[in-house]
Amino acid sequence: MDNHIKAVIPDDESILIEGRKLVEQEDLVDVLKAALQRDPHFILVIEPMVNAHYKGIGTLLYTCQRIGVPLENLRYTMENGDVVTLDALRARTPAGPV
Repeated sequence: MDNHIKAVIPDDESILIEGRKLVEQEDLVDVLKAALQRDPHFILVIEPMVNAHYKGIGTLLYTCQRIGVPLENLRYTMENGDVVTLDALRARTPAGPV
């Protein structure tokens, strides 16, 4: 699990990665780009706090897409502690009709 990086989403305004509290998107870009340079196959595990902060999660996902973190590198921590791929997350929580 050396190539796993945990992104904790404590609120809608900040993201904790590798012990750093990141508020500005450019700081998040710098940390994720550095992770990609160290290991292009790193796994980013998204861990929201009990009350999911969707804006913070969205900021993280948008930034990952913006800098080219592959979708298959992303994981999400479920409320029960299971860590799943985004495809598995989608399968567990199918979108209802709009």
